Amino acid sequence: MKLSNMTAFLSLLIFILLIAIEARDLVGVERVELPNPASMLTAYWQKMLPHSPMPTAILELLNPPTDVNQGVHGNDYDQVYGNGYDGGYINGYSHSYGNGYSNSYFHKANLHFLEDALKPGSIITPYITGIATRAPFLRRDIADSIPMSTKNFADILAMFSPISLVMADGIQSALDTCEHHRPIKGEERACATSIESVVEFAMSVLGTRDLRAFSPDVPLEGIMPGNMYKVVAVRTVAGLRGDTVTCHTMRFPFAVFYCHAINPTRVYAVVLESEEDGNGSGSGSGTPEKMEALAVCHLDTSRFDPKTPLFVEHNLRPGDASVCHFVSRDSVIWAPVAAVITHGDEQVSIAE
Repeated sequence: MKLSNMTAFLSLLIFILLIAIEARDLVGVERVELPNPASMLTAYWQKMLPHSPMPTAILELLNPPTDVNQGVHGNDYDQVYGNGYDGGYINGYSHSYGNGYSNSYFHKANLHFLEDALKPGSIITPYITGIATRAPFLRRDIADSIPMSTKNFADILAMFSPISLVMADGIQSALDTCEHHRPIKGEERACATSIESVVEFAMSVLGTRDLRAFSPDVPLEGIMPGNMYKVVAVRTVAGLRGDTVTCHTMRFPFAVFYCHAINPTRVYAVVLESEEDGNGSGSGSGTPEKMEALAVCHLDTSRFDPKTPLFVEHNLRPGDASVCHFVSRDSVIWAPVAAVITHGDEQVSIAE
């Protein structure tokens, strides 16, 4: 571990220990139990979204593991993604589309790509982030009673103790992201702490109650750049020029989604086949042989940072081309049912 990383880790450790000592003496802060209201959530979904099957990203939160407060383990998530999905992906994502570009995550190779890279037969090295957490949903009344503010950090640690350093770092990052919104012009965003608030935000942004929700079939641990895949098939999922909302889970003791919309967008389902051993089998590589990813393409890039690596690499200016990225397994993409393409799995040409 680099010295700077070790110093940051020790500083965080000391900070958490101090907070833990303070939290022991908090008066009136009760520990929150994590219920599993699966039947209630399923009934709500069926009532509000009768035309949408429940996507994987939601289904997997109905039966979460028992150690959610420990964060994500077993896939080198923290070593790979640094200080966490929230501060890395979410803040970097917004900064990159606005007037900032300093966040190192956004400068990872292959995070973004041009739309024409999705043509069948193309070779691509996708960068798909790992899941943030598998924390369960809370009932809305309980979730709404928890103040999503950095000044209540110690209270939240006490509510969900015991908390690992990994989870504590995620909580701090998520609270900062939710409290200090930095949207760019035209972007709509919110932190949703219940399934109801997720659905209501999507309905509000998209202007309809008749929605479909999608999530990809990709590994929980994500796909790091350097793994080569062939684009086997592509189909348009949502609109040719439409509006969508994307929600990503954040590392928190209960399900918290960061939802945002930078429209117009186009969404593709992309079947990718591993090229790791040169014949598409992916044997011995530790990567899945085949998967169906979801790619979101932002069609209006006129407000994107001109120093975006993709623009620099291709000698482009903001507005010259659409910019695409894959979403993680724990992401949900929302689109109006009227904009969803239902013509089957046949290949479609990538729009210019």
